[in-house]
Amino acid sequence: MGKDVRERQKWLWEPRPVIGRARATLVLLPHAGGLGQGYAKWARSFPDDVRVLAAQYPGRGPRCGEPPARSMRALAEPLAEAMAEEDELHVFGHSLGAMLGFEVCWLLARMGRPVRAFYPSAAPASHTHPEPGPDLAEPTDAELVEALIERGGVARSAFDHPELLELVLESCRADREITLSYRYGSERRVLDSPVIAFGGTTDVAVAPVDMARWPELTSGRAEVHLLHGGHFYINDHMDAVITRIREEMTGPSRRPADGTERG
Repeated sequence: MGKDVRERQKWLWEPRPVIGRARATLVLLPHAGGLGQGYAKWARSFPDDVRVLAAQYPGRGPRCGEPPARSMRALAEPLAEAMAEEDELHVFGHSLGAMLGFEVCWLLARMGRPVRAFYPSAAPASHTHPEPGPDLAEPTDAELVEALIERGGVARSAFDHPELLELVLESCRADREITLSYRYGSERRVLDSPVIAFGGTTDVAVAPVDMARWPELTSGRAEVHLLHGGHFYINDHMDAVITRIREEMTGPSRRPADGTERG
């Protein structure tokens, strides 16, 4: 196995390998503290000729022996390189994964490999991302755990095992550093690919008004679907989100998910 293939497989995990040539590829970018393995079930919801890949960030899961990334560039650049060979590429990202997804899509466009569609979830439009205040304090472990419980998205079992919880908190702190240091930049950057965004109506971390601004970051078609729920609304609406992505990937239908569409 060549070095390039090993490097690609290090960053992208394929829960259900496609036999032969894939018609299209969906890459899934996890949230802060998340694992690619959290998307294992998604592959079963797509046709056999659609490749589903989940990103594996350093410092967790199969890569727990590596130091975690601490900047958006440290994640976006190697992921874009790993994804550049895929044809008919679609990208979904939740929370931190949505912010990362925009940067990856931008890099791929500059490489002459624009994605077919980008699906940001539970994140403010990249150009609206707020800068942290100068007095923002580092949360204690207890405060971080409280925030994880409030937002959801972390298995309850993690809180019962100190060693596992320590790994989760370490990756969350590294991802928090990435989020706080992220800057869209002064240059206006707009994708040409469709942007189909999803969010929760009661998300305490992302205001619907900031979700609604994702269409400003594409010159193409855009949709915003607001589904009932909080930051991890997707736990209750996974089928609706997957259905909309599958329609975009495999057919001409443009029916919205069972939420609010703007665009």
